[in-house]
Amino acid sequence: MQPIALLHQFSDILLTPMKFSGYIRILSQRDNLFVKWGILVLLSLLTVLLFPSGEAIEADYRVGTIWTDKDLIAPFSFPIYKEEREYEQEREAAAKSVYRVFEEDASVSKNSIDSLQNFFERLQLVLAQEVMLNFKRRYHRASLSDIAADSAVVAEAVRSIPIGFTESEWNILMKLYLAGLHPSKKTPFMLQKLRRDVLLVVNQLYLQGIVDVRKSLFGADLNIAFRRKTDEEIVPLRRYLDQEELGRTVQQTFLSGYKRDNDTVSIATKIALSFLSPNIIFQKEQTEEEINAAMDAVPRTIGVVQQNERIIGKHERITDDIKLKLDSLRKAKAERSADINQFATLLGEFFHTFIVSLLLGIYLFLFRKKIYHDNAKILLIALIILLEAFFTYLTLTIDVDAPIEFLIVVPAGSMLLAIIFDSRVAFYGTVAMAFVVAGVRGNDYGLALTSLIAGSMALYTVRDIKHRTQIFRSITFIFIGYVVSIIALSLERYDSLLSILNQCLFAAANSVFSPVLTYGLLIFFERMFHVTTDLTLLELSDFNHPLLRELSQKAPGTFHHSVNMGTLAEAAAEAIGANAILARVGAYYHDVGKITKPAMFIENQQRAADKYDRLTPRVSANVIAAHVSDGVEMAREYGIPDAVLDFIPMHHGTTKISFFYDQAVKRRRKHEVINENDFRYPGPRPQTKETGIVMLADAVEASTRAIEEPTIQKIEEKIDAIIKTRFMEGELDECDLTLRDLTKIKSSFLKILGGIYHARIQYPEMEAPEIYPAPAETASEPPVVERRHHRRIKSNDVS
Repeated sequence: MQPIALLHQFSDILLTPMKFSGYIRILSQRDNLFVKWGILVLLSLLTVLLFPSGEAIEADYRVGTIWTDKDLIAPFSFPIYKEEREYEQEREAAAKSVYRVFEEDASVSKNSIDSLQNFFERLQLVLAQEVMLNFKRRYHRASLSDIAADSAVVAEAVRSIPIGFTESEWNILMKLYLAGLHPSKKTPFMLQKLRRDVLLVVNQLYLQGIVDVRKSLFGADLNIAFRRKTDEEIVPLRRYLDQEELGRTVQQTFLSGYKRDNDTVSIATKIALSFLSPNIIFQKEQTEEEINAAMDAVPRTIGVVQQNERIIGKHERITDDIKLKLDSLRKAKAERSADINQFATLLGEFFHTFIVSLLLGIYLFLFRKKIYHDNAKILLIALIILLEAFFTYLTLTIDVDAPIEFLIVVPAGSMLLAIIFDSRVAFYGTVAMAFVVAGVRGNDYGLALTSLIAGSMALYTVRDIKHRTQIFRSITFIFIGYVVSIIALSLERYDSLLSILNQCLFAAANSVFSPVLTYGLLIFFERMFHVTTDLTLLELSDFNHPLLRELSQKAPGTFHHSVNMGTLAEAAAEAIGANAILARVGAYYHDVGKITKPAMFIENQQRAADKYDRLTPRVSANVIAAHVSDGVEMAREYGIPDAVLDFIPMHHGTTKISFFYDQAVKRRRKHEVINENDFRYPGPRPQTKETGIVMLADAVEASTRAIEEPTIQKIEEKIDAIIKTRFMEGELDECDLTLRDLTKIKSSFLKILGGIYHARIQYPEMEAPEIYPAPAETASEPPVVERRHHRRIKSNDVS
């Protein structure tokens, strides 16, 4: 495949959310060690790009703070560089001091005046031809064909005039021409006078000068360098005319010469403007060259620090001059090591992130294997770390004199990890993010400590989150974490009160922004990475959820069964350390497929079994098994996440629908073969501890309801039988449940069911109330003990 095609394919993946989500799903299903190492290396390489270019800061120093290290001696001689902002201001001042260069183009005025003279000659010729043509027409001195030919010649001559005159303007020009043919008449305005005046005005304006730029863009008071051949003169730009002023100046000039004759003024102005062009040309390239030369001439340094010279002593306050020397030393070290140790620096930056991320990966391998074996979740953790590194990089690129490093949203990353995974993963992730932030900021480990404390406080507030708005509860705790660490570090550095307040102000902004960012990113990560957080599960556990509400209305018996199962599954999951919320919610939704045909299941109708009398055993088994596929389809329509949807097909696994299978065996004809697979659920078998628990809870809850006169012993025997059967059938082979887990699950089931089916005291019946209360009986019958149970059927294959 060509590289361009690969690039287009990669772009399609990134720009199409559905495709990206699909690739994440595939990545989650493939536990490939090379992918894990690839994510680790890619994270380290991308983070290296965000590191400062070799300018590591040995200490966090600001003007006004106290130098707490030992005396700093210059290891070599180096220049003292000006502060970057001051240097740029001097360069800007040097650029503004350069005169803009303008040159006179003499050919413009010469060519325009020559063209103007030719124009009047052709105009006079056209007017003469027009007069002759009118004479021939009036006195019939030529044939019609000759007149037509002369008219065509005159029309062509009119079109050759470079200025388009209106009919009224041609009439005025004709009057001026005719006035010149009769000099005896004392006519003040003639064509010859118009020609002389226009030439005079055009020539005067060219002598004054017309610039090719708008003076308003440069400033009217700007002085320019005016060059004529080899001479240069510094003159104000206002001496010359620009295009905006030219029209007004020409019109005013002619108005002063042709009083009360507006028609002639209009024609004269139109002719003059047609032959006026800028003759003072702005030399942009020459100006830029001189500006660059002036800017380059600004000195970058203001002095030199000699080798072995003391830069600052211990417990000495950092002033502006000392800070310049410290910054210059840092830059000089970076320049000296740019050629020799550049590779070593990059390698160190790479291993900085690599080792930190590797340690986090080792923790996941040892203590969070479920996350470790899910490459999509590893990619999610890497993206959160990379996001923090990017925010840190932005604080380096923004040149402001403020502690914007406290705007790095490490608490947001901590809360995301705590909500998506758990508090322990979030803590170790916060440690990793703090070290990466410190590295990108030039080994600022004071900031690392601050970020670690604030991030830890943030994850503490969401470790047992119950609803999304609880995220905003962390604002106060984040701010407290920042304030405590800022005050501690500032007192150690002897920072001023104003500096401490300024840092706390930015920390307060971070405390507000981090929860907001967490709220938004959480929704994005949940959808793109198919992550089902406890928040989502708690929202799904609400009985007002549309799907659960529909289940309770259309299949109330199934709903009651699911709620009881949720209690069993949650208790069992807690007993073995599985996700109790996921198990409970999975139990709630495991039988939603029964909504389509609720009457076909015994828990919803008292005589549901009669409905199968008219069906063959195979068809009946298909009806029972169909609630799995119907449930999957319905769950997808309601947007149920995959983690919950998996409970629908897995809670039955590949178990046999034994009731109808036994009927098929009894009713089979001679030589008829009964395929056992036709009476099995499609599966798959449970893949997680939670789905395995729900499978057992489903069978136990349904079976114990069918026990006549239930006792603890009967219930325990039934639980043992079900767990043993599922275990021997291999239904639990693909989940992580151990024999120890099964023992704990049995105990938790027995404890819950023992509480449900415990013995109760039957109270004596109440007599009808009287107007006056009867005296209390001196003796009563002993209480009668009964057991709580309902009408049951022994077979649970239709539940």
